[in-house]
Amino acid sequence: MKEQELKEQFRKWEQSHPAPALDSNHATRFLIQLKKIKRKNNQRRLYQWAAVALLCIGLGGVFQLSQEQNSEEVIQFHKAEFHLMQLIEEQMNTIENTNSPVKQHIIERSKNKLQLIQNNYKEIYKKWEANPAQPQLIQALISNLNTQINLLNEINTSLITIKNTKYEDLKI
Repeated sequence: MKEQELKEQFRKWEQSHPAPALDSNHATRFLIQLKKIKRKNNQRRLYQWAAVALLCIGLGGVFQLSQEQNSEEVIQFHKAEFHLMQLIEEQMNTIENTNSPVKQHIIERSKNKLQLIQNNYKEIYKKWEANPAQPQLIQALISNLNTQINLLNEINTSLITIKNTKYEDLKI
Protein backbone atom coordinates (compact mmCIF):
# COMPACT_ATOMS: atom_id res chain seq x y z
CA MET A 1 0.00 0.00 0.00
CA LYS A 2 1.00 3.45 -0.60
CA GLU A 3 1.49 5.98 2.09
CA GLN A 4 -1.53 8.00 1.01
CA GLU A 5 -3.80 4.96 1.22
CA LEU A 6 -2.56 4.16 4.75
CA LYS A 7 -3.28 7.68 5.93
CA GLU A 8 -6.77 7.46 4.44
CA GLN A 9 -7.47 4.16 6.18
CA PHE A 10 -6.42 5.61 9.56
CA ARG A 11 -8.69 8.62 9.07
CA LYS A 12 -11.66 6.37 8.29
CA TRP A 13 -10.95 4.23 11.37
CA GLU A 14 -10.71 7.37 13.53
CA GLN A 15 -14.08 8.62 12.29
CA SER A 16 -15.78 5.28 12.83
CA HIS A 17 -14.42 4.88 16.38
CA PRO A 18 -14.96 8.00 18.39
CA ALA A 19 -12.71 8.61 21.42
CA PRO A 20 -14.31 7.81 24.80
CA ALA A 21 -15.31 10.76 26.88
CA LEU A 22 -12.93 11.71 29.68
CA ASP A 23 -13.99 12.12 33.27
CA SER A 24 -14.23 15.65 34.54
CA ASN A 25 -11.47 15.05 37.09
CA HIS A 26 -9.09 13.27 34.73
CA ALA A 27 -6.58 16.13 34.87
CA THR A 28 -6.34 16.04 38.67
CA ARG A 29 -5.99 12.23 38.71
CA PHE A 30 -3.24 12.49 36.13
CA LEU A 31 -1.42 15.14 38.19
CA ILE A 32 -1.72 12.99 41.32
CA GLN A 33 -0.25 10.00 39.50
CA LEU A 34 2.58 12.15 38.17
CA LYS A 35 3.35 13.41 41.67
CA LYS A 36 3.47 9.84 43.01
CA ILE A 37 5.86 8.82 40.24
CA LYS A 38 8.03 11.89 40.86
CA ARG A 39 8.13 11.14 44.61
CA LYS A 40 9.22 7.57 43.93
CA ASN A 41 11.88 8.75 41.49
CA ASN A 42 13.06 11.41 43.94
CA GLN A 43 13.29 8.80 46.69
CA ARG A 44 15.28 6.50 44.42
CA ARG A 45 17.63 9.32 43.53
CA LEU A 46 17.97 10.22 47.20
CA TYR A 47 18.84 6.62 48.07
CA GLN A 48 21.29 6.45 45.19
CA TRP A 49 23.03 9.66 46.24
CA ALA A 50 23.07 8.51 49.86
CA ALA A 51 24.69 5.24 48.78
CA VAL A 52 27.27 7.10 46.69
CA ALA A 53 28.01 9.46 49.57
CA LEU A 54 28.45 6.56 52.02
CA LEU A 55 30.70 4.77 49.56
CA CYS A 56 32.84 7.88 49.08
CA ILE A 57 33.07 8.50 52.82
CA GLY A 58 34.05 4.88 53.44
CA LEU A 59 36.66 4.82 50.70
CA GLY A 60 37.98 8.20 51.80
CA GLY A 61 38.37 6.98 55.37
CA VAL A 62 40.19 3.82 54.28
CA PHE A 63 42.43 5.80 51.93
CA GLN A 64 43.22 8.37 54.62
CA LEU A 65 43.99 5.65 57.16
CA SER A 66 46.35 3.88 54.78
CA GLN A 67 47.99 7.18 53.85
CA GLU A 68 48.57 8.04 57.51
CA GLN A 69 50.22 4.70 58.19
CA ASN A 70 52.39 4.84 55.08
CA SER A 71 53.21 8.48 55.49
CA GLU A 72 54.74 7.93 58.96
CA GLU A 73 57.01 5.23 57.55
CA VAL A 74 57.83 7.40 54.55
CA ILE A 75 58.66 10.39 56.76
CA GLN A 76 60.98 8.27 58.90
CA PHE A 77 62.60 6.86 55.77
CA HIS A 78 63.18 10.30 54.29
CA LYS A 79 64.77 11.49 57.53
CA ALA A 80 67.07 8.47 57.64
CA GLU A 81 67.86 8.80 53.93
CA PHE A 82 68.75 12.47 54.32
CA HIS A 83 71.03 11.76 57.29
CA LEU A 84 72.77 8.85 55.55
CA MET A 85 73.18 10.81 52.32
CA GLN A 86 74.85 13.62 54.27
CA LEU A 87 77.26 11.14 55.84
CA ILE A 88 78.08 9.68 52.43
CA GLU A 89 78.63 13.13 50.95
CA GLU A 90 80.92 14.18 53.84
CA GLN A 91 82.98 11.02 53.55
CA MET A 92 83.24 11.42 49.77
CA ASN A 93 84.50 14.99 50.22
CA THR A 94 87.15 13.96 52.75
CA ILE A 95 88.30 11.08 50.56
CA GLU A 96 88.51 13.17 47.40
CA ASN A 97 90.74 15.76 49.09
CA THR A 98 93.75 13.43 49.02
CA ASN A 99 96.57 14.14 46.58
CA SER A 100 98.75 11.05 46.75
CA PRO A 101 98.97 8.96 43.52
CA VAL A 102 98.78 5.72 45.49
CA LYS A 103 95.68 6.98 47.25
CA GLN A 104 94.16 8.14 43.96
CA HIS A 105 94.43 4.60 42.58
CA ILE A 106 92.58 3.23 45.62
CA ILE A 107 89.97 5.98 45.36
CA GLU A 108 89.30 5.27 41.67
CA ARG A 109 88.77 1.54 42.28
CA SER A 110 86.53 2.30 45.22
CA LYS A 111 84.51 4.86 43.26
CA ASN A 112 83.68 2.17 40.69
CA LYS A 113 82.39 -0.12 43.47
CA LEU A 114 80.50 2.76 45.03
CA GLN A 115 78.94 3.64 41.66
CA LEU A 116 77.64 0.07 41.29
CA ILE A 117 76.08 0.25 44.75
CA GLN A 118 74.54 3.65 43.98
CA ASN A 119 73.09 2.35 40.70
CA ASN A 120 71.54 -0.50 42.67
CA TYR A 121 70.11 2.09 45.08
CA LYS A 122 68.54 3.99 42.18
CA GLU A 123 66.88 0.82 40.84
CA ILE A 124 65.44 -0.05 44.24
CA TYR A 125 64.27 3.55 44.67
CA LYS A 126 62.41 3.42 41.36
CA LYS A 127 60.68 0.20 42.46
CA TRP A 128 59.77 1.84 45.76
CA GLU A 129 58.35 4.92 44.02
CA ALA A 130 56.21 2.64 41.85
CA ASN A 131 54.91 0.78 44.90
CA PRO A 132 55.56 2.70 48.15
CA ALA A 133 53.43 0.32 50.23
CA GLN A 134 56.22 -2.28 50.41
CA PRO A 135 58.23 -1.84 53.62
CA GLN A 136 60.87 -4.35 52.50
CA LEU A 137 61.94 -1.89 49.80
CA ILE A 138 62.50 0.78 52.44
CA GLN A 139 64.64 -1.70 54.36
CA ALA A 140 66.59 -2.49 51.18
CA LEU A 141 67.18 1.22 50.54
CA ILE A 142 68.44 1.82 54.09
CA SER A 143 70.62 -1.28 53.85
CA ASN A 144 72.08 -0.03 50.57
CA LEU A 145 72.90 3.36 52.09
CA ASN A 146 74.55 1.63 55.05
CA THR A 147 76.59 -0.48 52.62
CA GLN A 148 77.76 2.71 50.90
CA ILE A 149 78.77 4.20 54.25
CA ASN A 150 80.61 1.00 55.23
CA LEU A 151 82.50 1.00 51.93
CA LEU A 152 83.48 4.63 52.42
CA ASN A 153 84.60 3.87 55.98
CA GLU A 154 86.78 1.04 54.68
CA ILE A 155 88.27 3.35 52.05
CA ASN A 156 88.94 6.00 54.67
CA THR A 157 90.54 3.42 56.99
CA SER A 158 92.73 2.18 54.12
CA LEU A 159 93.81 5.72 53.28
CA ILE A 160 94.66 6.44 56.93
CA THR A 161 96.65 3.18 57.12
CA ILE A 162 98.58 4.11 53.98
CA LYS A 163 99.23 7.58 55.32
CA ASN A 164 100.50 6.21 58.65
CA THR A 165 102.75 3.65 56.99
CA LYS A 166 104.25 6.34 54.73
CA TYR A 167 105.02 8.52 57.75
CA GLU A 168 106.60 5.57 59.52
CA ASP A 169 108.73 4.83 56.46
CA LEU A 170 109.86 8.45 56.36
CA LYS A 171 110.79 8.48 60.08
CA ILE A 172 113.11 5.50 59.80
